[in-house]
Amino acid sequence: MTSQRLQLMLMLLAVITDDVRAHVELIGAGATAPAPAYIACMAAYSSLRRPFVDVRLDYHARGSGFGKRAIASGSVSYAGSDSLLSAADYEKNRDLQMFPSVAMSVSRALVD
Repeated sequence: MTSQRLQLMLMLLAVITDDVRAHVELIGAGATAPAPAYIACMAAYSSLRRPFVDVRLDYHARGSGFGKRAIASGSVSYAGSDSLLSAADYEKNRDLQMFPSVAMSVSRALVD
């Protein structure tokens, strides 16, 4: 196979695979405290997956209440919150599940 022919085949393969690459978009919203951890993880994941998947990850840190409303309305893929869903929230949105993703400590400053 000639070098020119091989280059042409590789270019064609690149065009074909680019069109069939998976497109992933995960948008989240919610609590501000875990946002730095989420953003760092998104950057690392995106850089590793980008050669294989067209991935777009984003997180809007606007507060737990905002995140809960956004996930319930279906406008985001995931939400961060530092408070639990109420029984009424679970009743209205039976598909929602909560699981811990970031552990943080809370401390109080003592001033004499």
